[in-house]
This record gives sequence, structure tokens and C-alpha cells, in this order.
Amino acid sequence: MDEKAERGREPDPGGRIPPGFAASLLPRVPEIAAATVSRLTTEIPAYRLLPDSILGGDLIANTEAVLRLFLTTAAEGRPPAEHELAAPIAWGAERARDGVPLEAVLRVYPLGARQAWELATAGPEPAADPYALVTGLLAFLGEVMPKVAEAYLREQADLDWEQREHGRNLAGVLLAGRPARRAAERYGRTLAERYEVVVLRLPEAPGSATTRILRAVRSELDRNPEVLATFKGDGGALLVPLGQDGATRRLLARLDAAAALRCTAAAATAEDHEAIPGAQAEASEVLTLAEDLGRPPGLYRLADLAVEYQLVRPGPARDALAGTLDGLAGQPHLIDTLRVFIAAGYRRTEAAAALTVHRNTLTYRLGRIRLLTGRDATDPTDARHLAAALTAHDASHRTTPPPGRR
Repeated sequence: MDEKAERGREPDPGGRIPPGFAASLLPRVPEIAAATVSRLTTEIPAYRLLPDSILGGDLIANTEAVLRLFLTTAAEGRPPAEHELAAPIAWGAERARDGVPLEAVLRVYPLGARQAWELATAGPEPAADPYALVTGLLAFLGEVMPKVAEAYLREQADLDWEQREHGRNLAGVLLAGRPARRAAERYGRTLAERYEVVVLRLPEAPGSATTRILRAVRSELDRNPEVLATFKGDGGALLVPLGQDGATRRLLARLDAAAALRCTAAAATAEDHEAIPGAQAEASEVLTLAEDLGRPPGLYRLADLAVEYQLVRPGPARDALAGTLDGLAGQPHLIDTLRVFIAAGYRRTEAAAALTVHRNTLTYRLGRIRLLTGRDATDPTDARHLAAALTAHDASHRTTPPPGRR
């Protein structure tokens, strides 16, 4: 080999490949692209799920265009211009909409580079200097792959937002009692025939922790696109498709884990779409009742609080029960004592500790309650009556309008 030819094969520190090599390889770009896509479908399962129109059309065409861009820019010894990268970046975003994972999207670039490398270095005499080819490939991939990844992630975030908005809109339509099937078809969503309506209260948290909890809960719900959800303030309503036993409880367990705190929720079953507003009303009442009764966080249904639910219904029976405690009017410490004693399972030691009073003080207060109400909180029959009276008392005081608004 003469000195001029030898100088022509000296490594190019900028990764520039000989223009003649690029020109000779350009006619073989369709062959390289087809081999690259074939490898994709063999090595990456996600690509096998794409329709033939994408695999045999867009994907091969996109791969060919990227290979031509590499050969052109590498032969000219320059990075690709911004306008030249616009198409590959847009294709990366399209793969996000196709549901192809980001890792699979990026794999097409090193696979294409591998095909080009094998072709260029085949035979006893390489068609191009390996050093120049490698540095050119690395420089090109370093320009293209981060921008494609950024576009993919941006598109994925937009898709997540769209899906969340679609779910929120559908939940709002169904909770309002309006037909939602056309909207679901427009969004590409499939509605379940039956739902469990869950009214959820997020746990109280200081400062910015509330925002963190809400984001964690929404992130978990994003992993369950079949669940329709709408949130406002510290609460929300979920529509959980019926079909699997315990689905709602498992979902709430995951939400608790995501929030790192336990939520309080109530659920009611809607046998069809028209029953969803009524189920939401029932679940909302049960949730309010659980909170008013001081029940611990968890999932409640009407059956869990059926007695208490019936006791708080307005009417003469509730008024008569609430009247049992009329003698304690003006003595809130006795009301609190009764409430804590019941919550402690009628155990004096636990109740005294919860009230931070001496056991003898608790005994004295229970005696006062017996004197003023005629009911003994330590007697099983009277204790049940006082517990019912306290529930009715709380309900009647909660629903009584303030003076001037009767």
C-alpha cells in the first residue's frame, strides 16, 4: 500500500468515515434496516406485539432514515443538525403511543450500529477504518439516543395525563348518572358492567406531605387503568370493576402502602351504571358515619355499620334515644367519659388511661351518668342502650341547623 493510501487510512480523531465508504454503504441501507428490525422482533418481545403495518412499514422506514443520517453526517465529520434529528425524535414519541417500552425503543440504535459495524468490517480487508467507524457511531448515538429518550418520556407523561383525564371524565359522567359509553369509545376505554363505588378520604398529613400522598396515590392508580377515579381536595371517588373477590380491599391496601398511611374509605355496589350515583351516596354516608363514630382507618360497607346507620336516621326513635342523654346537657366531660368508656370496650383501666384520669375518678363519673340518665354503663343491657343513645345524640346534634336557619 503506497504512502498516500496509508495516510488515507489513518484514524480520524473526529470519527469521520471516508465519503467513498459512506457512498458505497448507502445502497445497502434497506438491507441493514431489514436485518435490524428482524433482530428486534427476535430479541425483544415488545416489538412482536406491534402490527405488521408498523414493523414492515414505519419501523423499517425510520431505521433506514436514521442509518442514512448517520452515514451522511459521519462522512461529513459533523454531528446531526437539530432539524435532522426532528424525525427520529418524533418516531421515539410514536413508539410511546404504540406502548413500546423505552428500553426497547432505544435498543434499535445499538442494534443498527452493530449491523453497520459487521458489514463494514466483514472480509479480510475492512471497508472502513474501524476506529473511525466506532468513534463515529458512538458520537452519533450520543447525539440521538438522549434526545429520543427525552421525547419518549415527555410523550409518556402526556399519555399518562391524558389517560388520567379520560378516567376522571368518565368517572364524573358515571357518578352524575349520565350515559358514558360513547365517551368511553371516544377515549378508547372499555367500561365494566358493574362497579364498586369507593369514597376515599386521604389521611391527614402536615404541610407538603399531603401533596406527596396525593401523588403517590395517583401514581398507584395509574397502574390500574381499569379503575376510574376523580379527586377533589383530600378525598376522591373510585369506580372499581366488580369481578374478582377482594379487588377493592387489595387496591386500598396498595394505596395505603403508596401513601405510607392508612386511608379511610367506604364502598357500595352498583349493579349497573344507573345505580352508580345511589351507590356513591350510600358510600358517602357510611364514610361520614365511620368518621363521626371515630372508627379507625380502613374500608367500611353498610353491613359493617348497619345498626349505627339505622340509628342516625331522622325520626322519633332517634329523638327518643338521643333524649336518654338530655340529663348530661351542659356537662361535656360526662359525654366524653361515656364515649371513651364505650370505645375502650367498657374496660375501666383502658378508659381511665385514655382519659388520663384516676380509675376512681372514672368510677365517680360513671356513677354521675347513672344518676342523670337512669342507665348504668357497666350493665350489659344499659350499656347497649347508652351506646345507641350516644350515636343518636351525635347524629341529632350534627344535623340540627344552627339558630336562625331552621
